[in-house]
Amino acid sequence: MKTRHLAIAAGFIAAAATAIAPAQTTREGVAQLKGVKGNVLLSRQTGLAAGGEAARLTEHTRVITTANSEVVVVYDNGCEVRLKENQRFEVEVDKPCAALIAQAQSVLVEPAGTALGAAPVFFWVVLPAVGVSTVGANVLLGPGPSPQTLSLSPS
Repeated sequence: MKTRHLAIAAGFIAAAATAIAPAQTTREGVAQLKGVKGNVLLSRQTGLAAGGEAARLTEHTRVITTANSEVVVVYDNGCEVRLKENQRFEVEVDKPCAALIAQAQSVLVEPAGTALGAAPVFFWVVLPAVGVSTVGANVLLGPGPSPQTLSLSPS
């Protein structure tokens, strides 16, 4: 009877040890997500996935924020890279923290010159050179509507 109780107790201890063992596994990755707000995506070799709070990140994982989203990538060494909406960042190691922070980029494509605010200047400098006149306007905009298409009366 005593041996039976010992065998049952040993079985419980073995089951408890097995349940605890997975919790002691090493953490994969070099960083994790913190302060996840909105839709944060993780692009890995296995595909695209949603990024949740405390998700572990391995090297070369791309973190992407969508509209109205933000997240902080916290490296195990303490470096924090903050991503605002519509930004991307690739997790890399062996770089100084300042270089990692500067690596965050916008995912939106900006037309050439707009980043410097040059588009309005370009428009007003080049347009007169094109010769905006009645003839120039007809070439650029096409001929105006004929009088029949401007009729406002029902007849």
